[in-house]
Amino acid sequence: MSDNLTSSKVIELMQIGFSVSIDATEHEEEIESILETARMFNSTLVLRNMPESLLDQKSLKKLKTHSHKIIIET
Repeated sequence: MSDNLTSSKVIELMQIGFSVSIDATEHEEEIESILETARMFNSTLVLRNMPESLLDQKSLKKLKTHSHKIIIET
């Protein structure tokens, strides 16, 4: 399945009320829209295989506002 189609399915699942678990390395380019959807629909988001680029201070600060609903698997 292409990344765009997979991202669309992730967003669609959150819009209808599901919490999702994604491989963050596969969705790195779309992570902002996925995070925004999770915030809008108050979904829990599990991020697996976080790339180093998303673990810097700037990226983690963006996640902090929704941290009670984000799980980062290490």
